[in-house]
Amino acid sequence: MEVTHHHDAHESHEMADHGREHHVEDWNDEDFVLSWIERQKARAPERRRQFAKLRALIPRKPEDQFRYVNLGAGPGFLEEVLLEHFPHAQATLVDGSLVMLGAARQRLESYGSRVEYVQANLAMPEWAGAVSGPFDFALSSIAIHNLRNPYRIRALYAETYHLLGHGGMFYNLDYVRPARPSLAPLGRWVSNDAEADLSRGGGHDMPGTLLEQLVWLSEAGFACADVVWKSMNTVILCGLRDHLHMPEGEGEEHGHDHGGGEAHAAH
Repeated sequence: MEVTHHHDAHESHEMADHGREHHVEDWNDEDFVLSWIERQKARAPERRRQFAKLRALIPRKPEDQFRYVNLGAGPGFLEEVLLEHFPHAQATLVDGSLVMLGAARQRLESYGSRVEYVQANLAMPEWAGAVSGPFDFALSSIAIHNLRNPYRIRALYAETYHLLGHGGMFYNLDYVRPARPSLAPLGRWVSNDAEADLSRGGGHDMPGTLLEQLVWLSEAGFACADVVWKSMNTVILCGLRDHLHMPEGEGEEHGHDHGGGEAHAAH
């Protein structure tokens, strides 16, 4: 089932090309989108490692059932990693580009009704009404920074919070702005040493620093906001809606952490 919403604002999108200014990206242009997808083949090993980190952070056993929403899902690269490992998971892919969703539908054809495709613009608050929560998890991969507007990102975090059910978690793999502008060149420099495997993503034009992003998650209502992985200016942010729910037998208190000692993001 594909839900279509049309808005004037351009869609924020997964994985902006390094070195390409965002104002020339046209995700409604079929030729551009197809060319972009083709160019991602060169980044496949790096992206696979990042997607595996998101997979590892989902506290569910492979046989468990759960629902998740992917914000700015693009052509379904993340879903190939998740749906294969979790054969009973249900995915809702949200993207503003019908071309991207078409590519995802083709890529994920074998998963059939386990995937729902929703065209909606994350730059507009109406996107949240196009999906049917509650979800166990919300995920996003190198997409939300393309909104460029810190106020809109803060609102998006709150909208995502309200789509999550009890124990819901939000993971945002994305770029952040260095703590100081003078550190931005270091992010580019690390790419000269391939063996180090440090991500060069992020720069002085990103809409928020790591600390700012954690505050935004906390202000959105998340009981706990944390960074669970960081490589230079590429991070995985985690927002926990209320309590951490672990599989039975994993962790303390039969997998239910009431979070009495959880630290909140600093204001």
